[in-house]
Amino acid sequence: MHDELTTRRWLIKAMTVLQRVDDADGRFLASMRVNDVSKLSAADELQVATWDATLWTAMNPCPDVELGQRVALMLNTYAEVALTAQRAITDPSADSEATIDRLGDLLAVVDDQSRTLDAW
Repeated sequence: MHDELTTRRWLIKAMTVLQRVDDADGRFLASMRVNDVSKLSAADELQVATWDATLWTAMNPCPDVELGQRVALMLNTYAEVALTAQRAITDPSADSEATIDRLGDLLAVVDDQSRTLDAW
């Protein structure tokens, strides 16, 4: 019971940090319909929010190892989304179609990971 309460407290605190990542993800998704400047700005914001959340989780380890690993996996996937988008926009030799496909795949993984965490 004590471990469950400790994990719930951690999750409540973590949600503040993770919400910032989720908000940045929402702005990133919205930017996909605008232009490259908006996309790059949103990808940069997502990267910073992800770094901050990763740092927070490193300094505040989850008492439930499995939950902590799932959060870390989700944050790693978000970091990959940001990096993929940044490279696609700044690298003139990037294959746009392949990059869009890769982003779609990564975002589907994040969505699945988020649903798993929501059910926790």
